[in-house]
Amino acid sequence: MEILLIEDNENDVFLFNEYLRLIGLSDSNVTALSTSSEVRELLRNETFDLAFLDLTLPDTTGIQSFESLMSCSPKFPIIVLTGLEDQETAKEIIKSGAQDYLVKGVYQPKDLMKSIEYSIERHQWYMDRYKMERNYVNAIIKGAETERIRIARDLHDGVVQTLTISLLTLDLLIKKSQDINEEYSALMDKTRKHLKNSVDEVRNIAHSLVPNAFQNIGMKLALNELMEDIRSLASIKVDFEYQIDSDQISDDKYMTIYRVMQEVFNNMIKHAQATHCLVSMTQQENIVNILIKDNGCGFDLDTIKKTKSSFGIDNIDSRIKLLNGTCNLKSKKGEGTSYEISFPMC
Repeated sequence: MEILLIEDNENDVFLFNEYLRLIGLSDSNVTALSTSSEVRELLRNETFDLAFLDLTLPDTTGIQSFESLMSCSPKFPIIVLTGLEDQETAKEIIKSGAQDYLVKGVYQPKDLMKSIEYSIERHQWYMDRYKMERNYVNAIIKGAETERIRIARDLHDGVVQTLTISLLTLDLLIKKSQDINEEYSALMDKTRKHLKNSVDEVRNIAHSLVPNAFQNIGMKLALNELMEDIRSLASIKVDFEYQIDSDQISDDKYMTIYRVMQEVFNNMIKHAQATHCLVSMTQQENIVNILIKDNGCGFDLDTIKKTKSSFGIDNIDSRIKLLNGTCNLKSKKGEGTSYEISFPMC
């Protein structure tokens, strides 16, 4: 078993290894580190079966220690090592995703064994449930995308073609009707204008259902078009930075990010009263980082969740989770809103 022990007290490290020997796990490979920064560096390339986390470290303390570990997106169970005065904090961390906690100076070898067995079993149950929920959400989203494609194709191949033929027929009638009176001519011109607007509108609807990103012309160009739509339709100044050099992002991930952007901008247009927005999409090794920040009126997130009007926000969060990513939403009344999104490229 590969075990990560995050503990800065050498005596506690020795005791932990001695307890592993007593419960028959002396053949486990224990990697002991003493700071959160060391852990973040290690987890860029390594993974483990189980982690034990001391809450009081030289560079982080309490919940901050746990959050620092979770920011590395570990896929293994975490058991908290806590002092007597930290039990309430440990219980809060359990609610946030840790599997169990042991009180230092109190727990015995049998307690360690029970905690390991319980944590691995509970974590496996959680991962199975997470996988099932993920597959369910993924099936819904893929079904919605399939339906979008069908509707867009029907609009393009059916309605747009019919309207276009009608427009061409009307143009031909106008050309052949040189002797009609002024009132009739004005009526035909007005009819032509309405018909042309209908063609453009249906094309725009079809385009929003299946954007160019889905047609493999590139994420940057597709997002540029989306930003132009926001600038022209909502009169919001958008500064767009795109620094993604790799082609490793799949079409499914491109589409997911495009839908997230659409949802964010829809919320911004409806509620934010923003005049300016910054969109930044950058790459750090294998991680894509996205920042969307506006200067709108902002809102209280807790209030939104209590009133059950957070469907759009939940939709964004669900899509980002499908990418194995994280979304940190920050908003405050009068101070705008920001989304900080990160996900692995592959």
